[in-house]
This record gives sequence, structure tokens and C-alpha cells, in this order.
Amino acid sequence: MHHVSLEANLLFREITGNAERTLKWGEDYAIMLEEDGYERPFQSFSGGEQMAAALAIRLALLKQLTDIRIAFFDEPTTNMDAERRENLAMQISRITHFDQLFVISHDETFDNFVDNVVSVGN
Repeated sequence: MHHVSLEANLLFREITGNAERTLKWGEDYAIMLEEDGYERPFQSFSGGEQMAAALAIRLALLKQLTDIRIAFFDEPTTNMDAERRENLAMQISRITHFDQLFVISHDETFDNFVDNVVSVGN
């Protein structure tokens, strides 16, 4: 749990672009955000913060607990503003622990950060 929490915090800081806050994943599996000496529960996060925190925990779990080297992301930028979408796309592009990363999205933010784009139309 400790290693997953540390890894998730690093990922969360990179995704959000804010090193002043600390993401914590507790023994009771609660996700908290510490900023300015106060802790906030997951339920009080904005939609973008919730998505970034959940993604950071997921990636940290995959990295720490499995040998699976493929990850899928389905609409990971939901509820994120443009800056956070850009940070998330950049962060996903920097992940080296996985052989293949698949992003399924209506958001074109990822186009500049991926090796291949497959567009599906009517």
C-alpha cells in the first residue's frame, strides 16, 4: 500500500502539474488530497481531480502489483480542463513501464503524444 501510494502521488503531481498537493491512498483504500495542511476526501475533489486521482492510483497499482505491460484508457480526460488534458496526455506518453498503451478518446489532445492514431467515423 505504501509503495502504491507514493507512486500514485508522483503520478498525480505530474498529471495535475501541481507539486504543492499530496495524494494519499490510505489503508482503508480512501483517497485523500492534502494541501495547505488540510486533508480533503475524494468526494470533495472536482471532476478533473477525481479523474486524475483515479488514473494515478490505477497506474500505480498496475506498475507496483503486476507484470502486465499493456494498459487501456477509456476517455481518461472526462471533466478535465485543457491544461490538465495536456498534462495527462504528456504523462501517459512518458510512461515507460508498459509495452503498449491504448487511449480510446473523442479528445484530440492525445494526437500529438502518440505513435499511431486510428480514427473511426460514420
